[in-house]
Amino acid sequence: MKVFNKTITFVVLLFSISASASIQKTLFINDINWPPFFFQEITGNNIGIGKEIIDHCLSQQDFKWQYKNLPIKRTHQHMASGELDISVYSYQKAREDFIIYGTEPIFYSQYGFASNRQDNVKINNLDDIKQYQIGHLAGLAHTQDLMKIIEEKKQLDQVTIGYSIDAMLKQLIASPQRFQILPNSIETLSWRAKQLHIENNIRIHNFILKQKAYYVTVSKASEKITEPSIFLNKMDSCIKTLKASGNYLKIIEKYGLTTQ
Repeated sequence: MKVFNKTITFVVLLFSISASASIQKTLFINDINWPPFFFQEITGNNIGIGKEIIDHCLSQQDFKWQYKNLPIKRTHQHMASGELDISVYSYQKAREDFIIYGTEPIFYSQYGFASNRQDNVKINNLDDIKQYQIGHLAGLAHTQDLMKIIEEKKQLDQVTIGYSIDAMLKQLIASPQRFQILPNSIETLSWRAKQLHIENNIRIHNFILKQKAYYVTVSKASEKITEPSIFLNKMDSCIKTLKASGNYLKIIEKYGLTTQ
């Protein structure tokens, strides 16, 4: 009987260990309306460049994951608190206080300006925008020089703050106009203008303010990713493999991009 009881105890213990090991942790990832990199709603077969790459690479690790729809500012707050485990960020030193960066860019984005085509705005350098009212998407990180201009113009009541790229593009061509210049990702401005069928009303300027690399990052407060360096090394390796195999190019070509 004692041998039988010991056997039962061993089997139950072994089953418990196996069950615990098989329970996958669910990671929470920010989901913002940032086409063509992230779509909050599926558009055809498209979910966004960033999502496609993250989904592929996470499928190779022992996690489940779920996207949470959050505005930009709340994403920062939730990454700082650990309510989000993963986000995609461009590099800013101040963000290292609450996140850990991967090293392989998941994608690049060029930043520039859009205007109403009828306004005949010409932008050859950053100083050219100073004479205009600016539309600013809340929480969007710009270059230091552009942010300085925006902060100065806020004091003069020459900045309109918005929370939706679609609404701001429509405001740019509305009558009366609320602003004349809209800074954002060139890829996003182009994609949304086409989707809203206003690409003939919008001018996306050739002047590029900056090209930014974006990386997978982990919240320092995440309780689910206990070894962030190992996790990020695996994600970086996966992204490199996608690029080397040509599959990365296939993904971005679906969204009208040819180089990254």
